[in-house]
Amino acid sequence: MYALQTKGRIRVGVLDADAPFAATDASGAHAGFEVDLARELAKAIFGARPDPDAVIEWISVDRSTALSALTSAQADVVLARLAATTERAAVIDQTDPYFVTGERVLVQDPNDEINDLPDLDSKTVCVTAGTGVGADVEDANAYAKILTLDTYASCLDALRHSQVDAIAAAETTLWALRRDDAKTKIVGRPLTTERYAIGAKKNAGGDRIGFAAFLSDWLAGAIRDGTWARLYEKDITPLSGDRKTSPAQ
Repeated sequence: MYALQTKGRIRVGVLDADAPFAATDASGAHAGFEVDLARELAKAIFGARPDPDAVIEWISVDRSTALSALTSAQADVVLARLAATTERAAVIDQTDPYFVTGERVLVQDPNDEINDLPDLDSKTVCVTAGTGVGADVEDANAYAKILTLDTYASCLDALRHSQVDAIAAAETTLWALRRDDAKTKIVGRPLTTERYAIGAKKNAGGDRIGFAAFLSDWLAGAIRDGTWARLYEKDITPLSGDRKTSPAQ
C-alpha cells in the first residue's frame, strides 16, 4: 500500500476486448465493469479525484498472460475475469469474488414452464459442440434431452422456431444471445459456478503484507455501500437484463 501511494499510481491488468467487463476503444479509452471497479479501487488508495485514470497505468493482458503479469511484477493487480482456484492461490493472492457466474439456461420469453433446472425434465436443450456444456446439463438433470449444434446462432434459431426448449451456455454467451433476441430470458440456478477474483502478486513480505486483505475489505465495502450494484447496473444490466446488489445474489 505504502509503495503504491508513494509511487503515485497503480498498474492494473485488464483485457482489451471483453465487453461488458473490459474493452478499449480506438482512442485507447477503457470501459467496462472491471475497469470501473479498478477506478473505484484507485480512489480508495489515492483518494477521490476528477479523473481516477490519472493514477492508473492500464496493462493489457489476455487470459494466457494475466498470471504472468502479476508474477513478473508488470501489474500490481489484475481484473481480467480470473477465476479463483486453489491452483492459482498457490501462485498469486486472490480476493473474495467480485463476480459470480457460470453456465446458465436461456428460454423464450414468455415461458412459464421452465424456471429452474428440474423443469428441464423431458425438455430439449441445445448446446454447442466442443464446449462440454451438454455433460453439465446431464449432471444437473439426467432427464433433459440434449441437442448439439455447431453454433450458438443455430441454437438461437432452433429456439425461435420451438425446435428446442432451451439453450445452455456460459452466462456471458447467453447475454449476447439476449442482445440478438430480446424475446428470451435467462432462468434458474447456474449449472456450474465460476468466481472471478482480483489477483495480486503473492504476499512475499515488505509492504505487500496485508494488501490482499485490504483488497477484500475494500471490495466488501463497495458491495455494502451500493457501489458494486451501481456499476453492475451501469455495465452489466444492459446485456444481462437483471439487477444485483452483490456477487453472491
